[in-house]
Amino acid sequence: MTIIKILLLLTIFTSCTLMGFAYGGRYRKRVKSLIDLHQAVRLLETEVIVFANPLPIAIKNISNRITDEIFNAFKIIEKDMHSNDGGDLYNSFLKTTDFLRSSCCLKPEDINVFLSLGKSIGKTNREDQQQHFKFIISEISQLIIEAKEDKNKNEKMYRFLGILMGLGMIIILI
Repeated sequence: MTIIKILLLLTIFTSCTLMGFAYGGRYRKRVKSLIDLHQAVRLLETEVIVFANPLPIAIKNISNRITDEIFNAFKIIEKDMHSNDGGDLYNSFLKTTDFLRSSCCLKPEDINVFLSLGKSIGKTNREDQQQHFKFIISEISQLIIEAKEDKNKNEKMYRFLGILMGLGMIIILI
């Protein structure tokens, strides 16, 4: 009976600790996703502005230089562009919101900056597009700084909170 009780208490402690680490890890993943998104937008800017490639070709050209998660977001955009001929590019960007929120742990303000790229790309001349790219890159840089501050403040707290919650439950159950 004692062994079963110890195993159950250990299971409770482990699950609470893992929940704390998982929730704290979301802050780390957000920072990484924003850094990867920053790199992808910079590469996309080079492809669209410097090489004057259309967006589907630009996405294919940057595919091997960006992470899989961010590439999957661009893949969603590319697939929607092919299926929605002549449609608004912003609608293609909108299709990525759920993916960016769930898989990349991005907040709504992060996603809105990315969506603003869909509003401006391909609708103005090259100089205006370059200004839009630079603005979006600077906004993502600011979001990275904020995300790093959030990570430093909250990641450790949630990890310790998970451990303390597990210990508290053990103390209550003993």
